[in-house]
Amino acid sequence: SASAMTAEQPSAPPRGEPERPFGERVKRALARRFPRTRRGYNWLRAKLPHWAGRLRPRADLPTLSCLVATASILARRRREKRLTVAVDVTAFWEPLTGIGWYLYRLLEHLADRDDVRLRLYGPTVVASPDLEPPRVELPAGPAVERVLWEVPDDLVLPKGRIIPVLRRLEPLLIALDGNRVLFAPNYFLPRRFTFARGARVATVHDLGLRAVPDTLRAETLRDLESKLGPALFDADRLISVSGAVRDELAAFGYAHPARVTVVHHGPGQLARVEPGRLPDGVPERYGLHVGTLEPRKNVLGLLAAWRRLRRDLAAAPPLVLCGRYGWKTAEIRAAVEAAAAEGWLHHLGYVAEEELAALYRGAAVVVFPSLYEGFGLPAVEAQWAGAPLVCSDIPVLREVAEDGALFAPPDRPALLAARIATVLTDPELAGRLVARGRARVAKLSWQASAERTLGVFRQAAGVAGGPPAAGAAPW
Repeated sequence: SASAMTAEQPSAPPRGEPERPFGERVKRALARRFPRTRRGYNWLRAKLPHWAGRLRPRADLPTLSCLVATASILARRRREKRLTVAVDVTAFWEPLTGIGWYLYRLLEHLADRDDVRLRLYGPTVVASPDLEPPRVELPAGPAVERVLWEVPDDLVLPKGRIIPVLRRLEPLLIALDGNRVLFAPNYFLPRRFTFARGARVATVHDLGLRAVPDTLRAETLRDLESKLGPALFDADRLISVSGAVRDELAAFGYAHPARVTVVHHGPGQLARVEPGRLPDGVPERYGLHVGTLEPRKNVLGLLAAWRRLRRDLAAAPPLVLCGRYGWKTAEIRAAVEAAAAEGWLHHLGYVAEEELAALYRGAAVVVFPSLYEGFGLPAVEAQWAGAPLVCSDIPVLREVAEDGALFAPPDRPALLAARIATVLTDPELAGRLVARGRARVAKLSWQASAERTLGVFRQAAGVAGGPPAAGAAPW
């Protein structure tokens, strides 16, 4: 019909206005879609004639030399024959926690290799006077290259004008390096890696947002819920720090187990530390708990168990808590202060590594009653130090501690108290737990963890020499 034919015909431009060329229409559409790009383009177009009029060929030689050198560096990086891995090391600019030390030990044990190039990307890749140094000295070796562009002082434009522009171009600068693998040691990569096209590898330390969401801060939970799913789906390979986390990734629908490789931590940060003196005020005989005082660590359950222990066992030692307060601590603070006032609890807060090593070594029992963990490093540290261990009966701690500990459900304080009493009153059992724990933790090695992680990088990049099959035992 005539009406149907009319509907199928493209609409004509308004009367008196000629139809714009295709290129002009595309440019206008892009300008509407990307207004910041349009403003930048207009600003650059207005400034170029002014800059061109100020060009002085002899005086501008340093600028040309800088551009040539930059192009040469980019070309060299792209021609690298070794496996190139971009590593987000932003964690080194903050006080190092478990994840920061995990990354540091991996890089440290890969630094001397000659078959991989580890490119370290900090909070920015553009040097400036206000850029803070990292909190720790970056690992160094033939395999390590820190990516940081220095802006000379003798360029056409002032240094202070160039640095902000380069900061905006960081995603492009990182992409131009042409890295074959992009490594996110803490779940996901920052936005600076948006344009990089290497194979993506991400380490998943736990899935607390699904297993115990009530124990997370609301803002942390929202951030993980919005970012974690897309990051894990986009990753070519995933690393989990335990078989329990690998199983959770499959159970919650994030990844098939065949895409996940288990890489256990090494023996912890304290394996290299010589024990010092005990902190002031610590009694001669004591039980020990190490960890942030927050809901996930089940501190209230531990205190309830210790009250019962003191009622049932006349020789029950005092309890020492080592760790800062976390979040949601009002009830925990009240319970801790009440126990301290009664004289059977000592809260030390943060202590130096030498003091912590001494605390582990001198403990009559170490108790680790967490509701949830991704790996459970305090359990490993206790076994390494030769302390009898009692911990939660949850899958990951069964995996990590195995027969080197006694177990109790985290929601049964009475049974936890009974397990602690058994260790305190049976020296032979405590000795067997210590021997088994030391044998168990002796199988852990940061070198082995680093080698297995490198195997995942190779697998993601399609290079021979990847890790064993996903189902193979990592111990």
